[in-house]
Amino acid sequence: MSVWATYEARLCSRADPPGNPQRVSQKEHIQSRMQRKITASLSYQHVCIQYGGKCEERRVAIIDKSELDTKKLFSMPNEDLPHGGLVFWADNVWLITEKDAHSEFRTECVMRQCNHVLKWIDEEGKLIEKWCIVEDGTKYLIGERNAKIMTIGDARLGITVGRDPDTVKLGRGRRFLIDDPESPDPLAYQITKSNKFFHAYNKEGVFRFILNEVQRTDNDNVEMGIADYYSWHPKYERVPSDVQQDLTIEEVVEDAIDREEAKPETIEETGVWL
Repeated sequence: MSVWATYEARLCSRADPPGNPQRVSQKEHIQSRMQRKITASLSYQHVCIQYGGKCEERRVAIIDKSELDTKKLFSMPNEDLPHGGLVFWADNVWLITEKDAHSEFRTECVMRQCNHVLKWIDEEGKLIEKWCIVEDGTKYLIGERNAKIMTIGDARLGITVGRDPDTVKLGRGRRFLIDDPESPDPLAYQITKSNKFFHAYNKEGVFRFILNEVQRTDNDNVEMGIADYYSWHPKYERVPSDVQQDLTIEEVVEDAIDREEAKPETIEETGVWL
């Protein structure tokens, strides 16, 4: 037997068995005491936690930290909290960015306040929207090195977003429009560095992406705040300036087709008169 195997065998022989009555009794006593303290505390809150497309109401304790946009989150005994999930509380959305792996008595997490909804079009042409945390990223390397000297925007952003089937597909080269929702001239950014091991364990957690400012293109939909939108949707789906913005996309397309068919050259070519 190896030295390591001998050491593990000794640890197992000294450890209390899982069904030890004394240990079970002490654990239940501690959990009962914790539940009474949490529910009687001013930190006791009812929140809605979203993960995997589902939103559930949960009872938790929320503790302030020195950073105003960061809170400690404690579950009730024998309850779990999803690492990378969203917490809807205090008229804001919070992202669970860290989770203590030791959850025998209760689950302890760190949540941070989200400040942006990230939008993009996936490979199937479907609109994806994710709450995220956008921070100044000038202190981070962008993950690229240029052989030639050229003048580019020095603005960088760091984005923290929950790990899920949509965000796991994000990588270098993906572009976004990130700015204040009411900005008439939103800035475009591109992922240059992808850190999918930032705080992700056992297929749960959060990703960190570093983005560098890039030029906007004609394929960006400024009104919707989605980069490369028209790479997936035909150009004729753009909303004309004389069409009301509250029309559905189907109505806009139908109106564009009617306008095209009503042109004299189209009527002459098809031989159809209105």
